[in-house]
Amino acid sequence: MTTPGQSDPPRSLRIALLLLLCANALLLAAVLGAFGANPLSGWFETLREPQRLEQQVRGERMQLQPPGSVPASAPAS
Repeated sequence: MTTPGQSDPPRSLRIALLLLLCANALLLAAVLGAFGANPLSGWFETLREPQRLEQQVRGERMQLQPPGSVPASAPAS
């Protein structure tokens, strides 16, 4: 409903708004875990890079710890 002096927004603007709303809904679903814990695991490299340990200058001084463990020297939050 427009008044005589106003016009409707262009069709391309409506399409752009609809696409942005769909993208936001898709990202919200991904953040909430609708696609699993790591939905992009097959598309990109994993967050862990075990080959980097072999490239360390003093690799023998490094200690691998299980995920979720917090070292004693970490600051408390």
